[in-house]
Amino acid sequence: MISPRASEPSPEQGDLFEDRGPCYGPGTPQQDMGDGNLEGLSDKDLVEKTAKATLSNVDLLCAMIVERGLGDIAVPGLVALWNRFKGFGIATPLPEQKLALETLSVIGNEAAKKEISKILAAQDLPDSLLPFVLQAAVSVGLNLPQAQILPWLEHDAPTVRAQAFTLIQSSNPQRSTLEIGFSDPDPSVRRAALTAAGNLGHTSARAGLLAEFRKNPTSQTIQALLSIADDDITVEIGRYALENPPHQALIASEFEELDTPKTQKLAQRINDQMKQR
Repeated sequence: MISPRASEPSPEQGDLFEDRGPCYGPGTPQQDMGDGNLEGLSDKDLVEKTAKATLSNVDLLCAMIVERGLGDIAVPGLVALWNRFKGFGIATPLPEQKLALETLSVIGNEAAKKEISKILAAQDLPDSLLPFVLQAAVSVGLNLPQAQILPWLEHDAPTVRAQAFTLIQSSNPQRSTLEIGFSDPDPSVRRAALTAAGNLGHTSARAGLLAEFRKNPTSQTIQALLSIADDDITVEIGRYALENPPHQALIASEFEELDTPKTQKLAQRINDQMKQR
């Protein structure tokens, strides 16, 4: 989430943003030096100022958009902010670029999803920005064409591969496509592939998800594993819940949805224990 007062690392700014990496587009973003009283801005003025944000105020402006719960009205300003920095951040993404994407993903409405999809489809998107745009796509639950996602499953960057396996779940790919990720050398990619496969009901992910659960029981792993759990795994997860409070509510809820005599009994035991705390 965006912190209203969080500060991004601030590179020295010189002529033509020289420390921000090479530029392949014409011109450079123009700076708006007069911050004035940002807190007193109307919603309309806040959005307009965000479109012209500088390194010194972009964090606060984006945080204010989130704090005010601005939706459709804020999207054009954030897109304008993103577009101002086209051609920059080729070596390293800029704070302005990351904050524009992050704020769009927090807004997460249809207008924001549409703009994130456009950014992702742009032919001139620098490879350095791809993980950040994909993360925004994951955050808003973007449904992308499977043909667009498939090349990212073989990308050199593990972050991109992991995000691609998360995104491809919505297109219901063939089991064999997901199983490619089960043997990926990077653990985050393996987890993403196993989780997607489990959520889609592929029992081939059962052993891998069980190993992940025993090693690091996250909510995503638990939900995916319960989608394909046999009786032994169900009992193991139930025992875990009774001994470990952090995921009790989630597991009880999942057991209730499974609606079998065994899961209903386990859900009742977990709920009773939570009431006693």
